Amino acid sequence: MYFCSTYYELSGDMRMANYILVLFLVVLTSCREGGSRLLRMSDDPVAKQLFQGVWLDDASDMPVFLVEGDSIHYTDPNAIPVAFKIIRDSIYFLGQDTIAYKIMRQGENTFWMQTDTEEVMKLYRSEDENDELAFHPDQSVEMLSVIQEKMEKDSIIMFNDVRYRGYVFINPTKYKVVRTVYDEMGIGFERVYYDNIIHICVYQGAQELYGRDINKQLFADVIEPEVLSSVILSDMDFMGVDEDGYHYRAILTVPDTFVSYYMNLNISPQGNLEIVTEQS
Repeated sequence: MYFCSTYYELSGDMRMANYILVLFLVVLTSCREGGSRLLRMSDDPVAKQLFQGVWLDDASDMPVFLVEGDSIHYTDPNAIPVAFKIIRDSIYFLGQDTIAYKIMRQGENTFWMQTDTEEVMKLYRSEDENDELAFHPDQSVEMLSVIQEKMEKDSIIMFNDVRYRGYVFINPTKYKVVRTVYDEMGIGFERVYYDNIIHICVYQGAQELYGRDINKQLFADVIEPEVLSSVILSDMDFMGVDEDGYHYRAILTVPDTFVSYYMNLNISPQGNLEIVTEQS
């Protein structure tokens, strides 16, 4: 089976994290190159026509796929329709990643395929037009975000008997982050998340000493582009004040995983910003 996954976890050891990051980039490149080759290949028009319509799970009778033309739709309101091709005995999902499943049986009202968990998903064609309502074809994608609403955080820091106050304002945006996730049967689909912009500022009394908006593009020089595209700027903490200036800690997270990147933002008294990757 041809299978590509972008999911990975970081360990506490930085050398292991670097190794995993390199492996992730190699796999991601391989997936995208494989997808490009498949786009140039002809698929089976008869098999594709047989696959049109709404398909239900044989065990639960619940809707699973709505197939329209070249696209597969899911019941998850946050899932993006994915293009597909049927080539010989396999069906290929052509999303951000390319995933292949072996077709075990296909007929006018039957579609069986082997999932990534080595189970056979058995589907049958729906004869009830109301089942199509489960896919909400006219409903806009809901917002998924690590922080789903505006949030304000403030911290008081004392340095040399002077009282400083650091503010963090987390603001959800409509900037999309698309990620491949897998259900309990091992079927992959693409889910949409939305990024945040975070405003940070430091006050001494009523005087603002520093303030700016932070988005994840600020970290483009320290995070690989393929990784940066998969993360969300999820949180920010005011860490302290010292003779070198003001210090924040940014957290960039791969949504719905335990994978996070920690970045130290060091701001000099003159307002110059330095970004340092936090070592584990």
